[in-house]
Amino acid sequence: MIIRNLMIAVFSFCALLSGAQNFNPTYLQLVDSADMQIKKENWAVAETYIIKALQSDPANKSNYLLWANLGMVRANRNEHPAALEAFDIGLASAPNSTSLLTARAMSLLAVGQPGEALKDLDKALRTDSTLRKPLKLHGVVQAGLRKYDGAIKDFDRYEAIFGDDADIQSARGDIATSRQQPEEALRHYKKTFELAGDEESLEKFLRAAYLFGHLEDEEETLRSALITFPRNGNLYLLRAALNRARYQTQAMESDLKMARDLKADKTLTELITSKENQTKPAK
Repeated sequence: MIIRNLMIAVFSFCALLSGAQNFNPTYLQLVDSADMQIKKENWAVAETYIIKALQSDPANKSNYLLWANLGMVRANRNEHPAALEAFDIGLASAPNSTSLLTARAMSLLAVGQPGEALKDLDKALRTDSTLRKPLKLHGVVQAGLRKYDGAIKDFDRYEAIFGDDADIQSARGDIATSRQQPEEALRHYKKTFELAGDEESLEKFLRAAYLFGHLEDEEETLRSALITFPRNGNLYLLRAALNRARYQTQAMESDLKMARDLKADKTLTELITSKENQTKPAK
């Protein structure tokens, strides 16, 4: 399931200044330095400054924000177990922080704990049921757990507030596929590409069209895709399937060679070139 743009945002230094608490100069300087490194995405250096800031004033009431930032910095380095440790400490001081709960949920997803992630998202949404990222993730996680009715309710609510979303359209397509509703699945996958405009979404739509027996209907889309993404071997595989169905052997072999040269997906290659499929024309 596609989920885009999930690099975890960090709290800005301004958030630390919003409280009435006094800060010692060393603490402020270290936090400011951490913020500067975060803006440059120098995660390792930022982590060093955050840890030094925590050590310089361990009793500071705003440290939960630093623990949050530490977790988020680690998450952006794909160090999710270490990120979870930091989030846990931050949430011990601020158990209802929706930003922290959402960030921890994302790291829990990254380490394969969707059920625990869902609990954090539930808690965040109990605080504010219209929060954009938690609402979207809640639906996507429910879809991944095959809680389809709940996922669709989340998606309906999200789109009513925020409008169309590529990730949600993709998830709706996955749900329709699981429910054996090919026309609805293709409609959502096509909408995903229209919204996202990326290679991955386009390929997913065309692969689904092939698997559902509707690739011939999307021949013009496939032709345009090959022009736009000429180095995508899987697209040549799909065109090979069309050529095979039309008994255009030479064109099929040429496409298969291009697919091999471009290291196309082995599973899709075996599916299209299998003896069983060679006897089945595409619909």
